[in-house]
Amino acid sequence: MLYSKEKIFSIEMGFTRKEFFTLLAQQNTLSYEMSGSIVTFLVANKPVRVCVGEDGERRIASARLAMLKVSFDFTGIEKNDQEQFMKLFLIKFHKGGG
Repeated sequence: MLYSKEKIFSIEMGFTRKEFFTLLAQQNTLSYEMSGSIVTFLVANKPVRVCVGEDGERRIASARLAMLKVSFDFTGIEKNDQEQFMKLFLIKFHKGGG
């Protein structure tokens, strides 16, 4: 998902909180500030707030997979800026091969 007509939305990611915050610290493209579970990025000099949920899991048959709800608040952000940010965010937080 690169663009949502809704300015506030959530996605589910296949990470634990620990994995998410490790990847966040390792990437060097997106500048951010963190306060607890809220990560604030600057996009076009405006804040984008990302709220990282609690660890969860998805069960498929006997398999248990990590699942993390990540909520985005793009209030006041233009469509093109939102698309560019999401594209970069999803690249930086891509998990797995393929």
